[in-house]
Amino acid sequence: MIKVLAPAQRHPNHRPLDAFHRYWALSHGPLFSNTRALRRYVQHLTLPEAYGGMPSPTFDGASLFWYDGIEALRSPSDRPDAVALRRAVRADDQQLFDREPGWPLHQKRASITATERVVIDGATTPAMVKALFIAARHPGLTQPEFFDHWQHQHAALAAGIPGLRRYVQNHALPEANLVRPMTHDGWAEMWFDDLPALRQAMTTAAWQAVRADGATLFAQPMGIVVAQERIQKWEGHERQDFNEVGDWSTVEIRQRLLAEGYTALASTSGVARQLQDAAQANAIAVWTNEHLVTIDASHIDARPDR
Repeated sequence: MIKVLAPAQRHPNHRPLDAFHRYWALSHGPLFSNTRALRRYVQHLTLPEAYGGMPSPTFDGASLFWYDGIEALRSPSDRPDAVALRRAVRADDQQLFDREPGWPLHQKRASITATERVVIDGATTPAMVKALFIAARHPGLTQPEFFDHWQHQHAALAAGIPGLRRYVQNHALPEANLVRPMTHDGWAEMWFDDLPALRQAMTTAAWQAVRADGATLFAQPMGIVVAQERIQKWEGHERQDFNEVGDWSTVEIRQRLLAEGYTALASTSGVARQLQDAAQANAIAVWTNEHLVTIDASHIDARPDR
C-alpha cells in the first residue's frame, strides 16, 4: 500500500475559509471518492483556531490518499466513467484550490508518494488533533542518509514527547518521481488529544531535543497542517450512491433542482430523465447544493445559478 499526500491552499478569490472547508468536505471529497483505484481517503481541514499559534499552519488543509501501488498512479483506468470523473475532478480542483500560476509556488502545494513507518502505534479518535509536518532533507544529505537518521535516531527522540498518542513517518518512494514528481522527501503525522496538548508538548525539553536534531535533518521552512481527520473513504466503504433518484418522478427531480438553485438545469428538456438514468446506472458522482456531476453519457457538470 502506498500513500499520497496533497496539501493545498484555498483559491484566494472564490471562498472564505469556512466555505472552502465545507465545499472540500461535502462536495469535492465525495466527488473524488468515486475513484475506483482509491482505497482510502482522509481529509485534514486546518483548524481555524490553529492559525496564528504554534505550530503555525502553512496550508489550509491536506488530503491523504491510499492506493495498492504505484501502478494505480501510472496507469489510471481508461473506462469512460473514470475518464469523465477525472475531467470533473480536475475542473473542480481548479476552482477550489490556489492553482494560480506565478512565483512563489512552494506555498501553494506539495506532492509526495510514500510508504509509512509506524513509530508509535497508538489508538486514535476522531476528536484528536493531528499535526502533519511536511519535510525535505537538509542540503548536503543524500536521501538514504536522511531516511536512515529520521527513522533510527530522530524517531526515538520524537517518541519521548509527552502527550504524543500516535506517530507515523512517511518516506518518499524515489521511483514515484517517474510517475508524479515530488516536492518533498516525506512527512510525519503526530496525534495529540487536542490542540492545547499539542501546544503544551511544544514547551517540553523532549520537543526541544527533537527540534535541535531536526535542524540538522530538515530543510526549512517545513509545511504544516494542524487538523482533525475527516474520513472520506475507507477500505470496504462503498461510495455514496443516489439510487433513490432513479425512483423519483421527473417532477420530483426538477423540484429538487429548483430548490437547490439549479434553475437552468431544471428547465432544460430531458435533464430529469438523464438524472434518473444516471442514478440507475450508479453514475451520479456527486449531488450537493453546490455541485452536480454525472459520469455517464449525459456528462452533466453543473452548479447552482447564483
